[in-house]
Amino acid sequence: MRALLLAALVAVAGCNPAPTNVTVRRLAAVAPGAIRRIAVLPFTEAGLEKHEPIRGQEPLLEPPGETVTRAVTTALKKYGDWQITDPLVVGEAFKRLYGEVRAPTAEEARAVGKLLTVDAVVRGQVTAFEERIGNELAAEQPARVDFAMELIRVPGDDVVWQGEYAEQQQALSDNFWNLGGFLHAGAKWVRARELAAIGAEQIAARLHDTLAGGAVADLPNPPR
Repeated sequence: MRALLLAALVAVAGCNPAPTNVTVRRLAAVAPGAIRRIAVLPFTEAGLEKHEPIRGQEPLLEPPGETVTRAVTTALKKYGDWQITDPLVVGEAFKRLYGEVRAPTAEEARAVGKLLTVDAVVRGQVTAFEERIGNELAAEQPARVDFAMELIRVPGDDVVWQGEYAEQQQALSDNFWNLGGFLHAGAKWVRARELAAIGAEQIAARLHDTLAGGAVADLPNPPR
C-alpha cells in the first residue's frame, strides 16, 4: 500500500512541475563538441556572509568555495565526452603563474586556461552556504546553498554560458510539489555539502545540454 501511494504521489508531482532552482543563460553559440577539455577553477566566496555555528549546527569541515569547486568538478567528470583537468594540475598552474592557488579574476582565469591548453574554464562564486540545524530526520533549519558559475572559452576569452543554482531544502508540508527534489535528496534533511552536490549535478546537466545544442532559459540576474 505504501509503495502504491508513493508511486501515485510521484505521478501527481510529475504532472505539476515545481519551480526550477537552476537558471542558465547561453551568451554565445558553440558548435556541438567544440568544447571538450575543461578546467574547473577555485570558486570565490566574495560576498558570502559567514556566521559562527549556533547550537545544533555542525561547523563546516572546509571553506564553502572548496566544497562547491569539488562538487562541480565531480559532476562534470561524469560526462564521458568531456576531459576535466585534474584539480592538482589546475593548482600547479596557479602556483606557476601566481605563486598560490586562489579564486581567480576573469583575466587570471583566462591566463590559467591558456597555460593548461584547455578549450574552456569554469569560474564561479558561492553566495550562500548555510549548514542545517538538526539532523537528517528533523531539521529546525534546512541547509541552503547558492552559487553561480560561468564558462569562459579559451583562447577566445568570451563568456559563452552562465548558470546559477539556489536552493534551500523544503519539507513536503511546506511545498508538496517539491516531492521530486525531496526524493532526490534521499527523503531526508541533507547537509550543505550534499545539497551542493545535488546542485552541481543539476547545473552540470544543463551545461551539457547547452554544449550539445540543447535549448536553455534566460538568466534574469547573470553572475558577476
